[in-house]
Amino acid sequence: MDYRFFYNERQLPCARLSMDHEAFGLWLTDELGADTEQLSRLLQAVSSLEQGQQTEFQWQGRDFLLRLTRDDAEVIALVLLQDHSLEELEGEDLEFYDAESFAACGLDDFKELLSEWQEFLLD
Repeated sequence: MDYRFFYNERQLPCARLSMDHEAFGLWLTDELGADTEQLSRLLQAVSSLEQGQQTEFQWQGRDFLLRLTRDDAEVIALVLLQDHSLEELEGEDLEFYDAESFAACGLDDFKELLSEWQEFLLD
């Protein structure tokens, strides 16, 4: 998963991710932004999952649902959930959805992405 972090013309943090992971970039930019407190809570949730203290974590923002398991991380645009339940989407092939609406990766990659975002914000 390749990514690039930068500040836009309004000096807001932005993330652009490689194809198939574009939704993570939108999620970082639009949902998480510069909220370092929420970022810390998410990193704590990842740690809890890694240590086996919980099996799943979900966080709903304005436009996306973030879902973490012990193995995976997913961001799903809420518009996809308006017509389908999360369980229905799990059984479907999501490849036909726009790359900006859904993305998934391993929990380790997601943790690295969050850590790099945190480092970017603190610089």
